Amino acid sequence: MSAKVFTENERYLMLALDHRESFRKLINPQNPESVSKEEASKNKAKIIESLKDKFSGVLIDQEYGLESYKGLQIDKPFLLPLEESGYELFNNERINKIIYKCSDIKNSGASGAKILLYFNPDYAESAKMQAKTAKQAIEDAHQNGLPLFLEIVTYQIEEAEGVLKSVEYFLSNNIIPDVFKIEFPGSDYLSKKVSDVLGQIPWIILSRGADYTLFKEQVLIASENGCRGFLAGRSLWQDYFDFTKETDKEKFLKETLPSRFEKIRQIILNS
Repeated sequence: MSAKVFTENERYLMLALDHRESFRKLINPQNPESVSKEEASKNKAKIIESLKDKFSGVLIDQEYGLESYKGLQIDKPFLLPLEESGYELFNNERINKIIYKCSDIKNSGASGAKILLYFNPDYAESAKMQAKTAKQAIEDAHQNGLPLFLEIVTYQIEEAEGVLKSVEYFLSNNIIPDVFKIEFPGSDYLSKKVSDVLGQIPWIILSRGADYTLFKEQVLIASENGCRGFLAGRSLWQDYFDFTKETDKEKFLKETLPSRFEKIRQIILNS
């Protein structure tokens, strides 16, 4: 199966909603452990329902999102993650652990798999370990006829070219996913450099919880320099949890959230 199943007019207009423990924390910052699976799933269903006519595909999770998505009976493809929520530490460097198999993901009805890797190309040992995990994920996905989205989240990098260097690291090790999901590279110049090194391999931008106004600007700059779309989450919908009144929440889901998505959707479609 090709990753293009997630596109509209060859652009990735995707909603990210695979957040697990961080999602429970948004619902109840003081006591996230008290948030039940039912409550988390219900909130995810509301967000998905609000945008079902806007997105070309959605990234959901097995714990709180999958059941909700299937219950809505939306005829659009979905991705499922391979990694455990959060990360482990190896010599104070972040390591991600695969806990799901692509065969199970395929049997769940997903059209693709995603692996998130925290990454710093200057941390030699963990970079090597994370690259091995990425290679394993790609092989597993392709053996099961699924495309693999590789999400790189950089950390503890001060230099401006951190995202670019991370992408180059994977390419130099012949680790080539179907789609790179990355942070804003930092500028128009660096976005163009990412596009140049990737060539025909598509890259899409993630939001990493940035303020919506800032993220929209990042989407615009990235789209003008080769970015093929977005897989956006918290920047779009996290403000929903700031409201306490149900009427305000309903207004956000009915008006604000669809408007936000449509604006970045049009930026990408017009690029």
